[in-house]
Amino acid sequence: MSYAARSITLVGILPLILNKFSPGDIVLWYLFSTMISLQMLADYGLRQTFSRIISYAYGGARDILIVNQNSVVDIPTDETCNEPLMASIIASMKFLYKWLTVIVFILLLTFGTWAMKKPVDNTDVPDQAWIAWGVFIVTSIISFYSKVYQNFLEGLNKVALVRRIETFTSLGGIICSLGVLVWAPSLLNLVIVNQIWIVIASFRDWLICQKTESALWKRVNIRLSIDPILLKKIWAPVWRSGVSGLMSGGLMSLTSVIYAQFGTKDSVASYLLALRLVSQIRDVSMAPFFSKIPLLARFRVQNNMQGLLTTIKKGMKWSHIVFVFGFICTTICIEPFLQVIGSEVTFIDPKLWILLGWAFYAHRFGSMHLQVYLSTNHVIAHIADGVSGIIYIGVTWLLSSHFGVYAIPVGMLSGYLGFYCWYCTKYSYKSLNNINFWYFEKGVSVPSIIVLLLFSIFYFFNS
Repeated sequence: MSYAARSITLVGILPLILNKFSPGDIVLWYLFSTMISLQMLADYGLRQTFSRIISYAYGGARDILIVNQNSVVDIPTDETCNEPLMASIIASMKFLYKWLTVIVFILLLTFGTWAMKKPVDNTDVPDQAWIAWGVFIVTSIISFYSKVYQNFLEGLNKVALVRRIETFTSLGGIICSLGVLVWAPSLLNLVIVNQIWIVIASFRDWLICQKTESALWKRVNIRLSIDPILLKKIWAPVWRSGVSGLMSGGLMSLTSVIYAQFGTKDSVASYLLALRLVSQIRDVSMAPFFSKIPLLARFRVQNNMQGLLTTIKKGMKWSHIVFVFGFICTTICIEPFLQVIGSEVTFIDPKLWILLGWAFYAHRFGSMHLQVYLSTNHVIAHIADGVSGIIYIGVTWLLSSHFGVYAIPVGMLSGYLGFYCWYCTKYSYKSLNNINFWYFEKGVSVPSIIVLLLFSIFYFFNS
């Protein structure tokens, strides 16, 4: 429901943006979205780690180092929440988020402002664009720190509750955005409306924390001195996951920012539109699997391998199906859709679009297996994303002078297929009692891969 509500932007808000905004305004709008993605990457290591260890404490764990690779270190004998450990985790989380919020603010004010200079100059009303950027910075900082509440709720496996309420706040933002685009269309107005709803969403998460699990948040959200031993245990998976986020989605987002400095506004607008579409498909396809991550951590703690395997296979299967179905539908419909709404922005070359689709699909395949292994609390993401990121940078740099923007998806595919996918699946299968590829994937990913491959061949040679 939540992802479907967000996807309404593709059929409701996106047509009006493409119809009413100039290519320069569209570029800036999508760069704002890119900056949000970069903020999420700054939070990537913290969010994954805290959500996982909060799940451990909630499941009764006596320590956060539950599993080291494949060996169970400490299976809890208590089925009730370990509130003293939970309180220490919350204190550490708030401490780290406070300082990271300061760093994000400085980066937005410096690097972010520099990255916006040329795109702002290409807009119809540069003064309003700078005001919009100021509003974006202030509200983004509020939203960033509020992730502590979201992490807590996800760790308690309240994903469905949060997403149900999130559906209504998303719809509120969409309705207000539609009102702005119909009656007062400007980039500044649209940014203000969207950011107000982001602040409302932050207040929403805080309020749910106050009410959930018989006010557990109030009991564990107490003033504690930071435990340096616990902080050290937390920091190891945090920095590794942080490097992972920077070398995966971070490089992708930075590539968009850099391309916006050199490409023409029309070509940049086309590329960012395609990137937004395939990112939306990826995000929607995450729901069947990523909503189960706190449950995977719980199964690991309880050493329930059968429940773990069943949940993983079902979630992955539907994630593959949703991605492939969404990509095929978008491929067929996007060009007629742009013509109907009279957009000034044309779509990218079909071959570039197919390459982008496969690059995102390969990453989605590997990232799900990476999450399976991360449920052991042994973080290898920095290696997986670090090596594949280096391959991506190298291949993109070598090919960019010959193939232009095509070098970006080719570089992605080189990194993902050359290292990321097989490295993550190797550790994933190992943590599931050394199952083999065919036993696991024959009913999970293979049917979707065949469908996507046949469609790509047909579309590639007939477009």
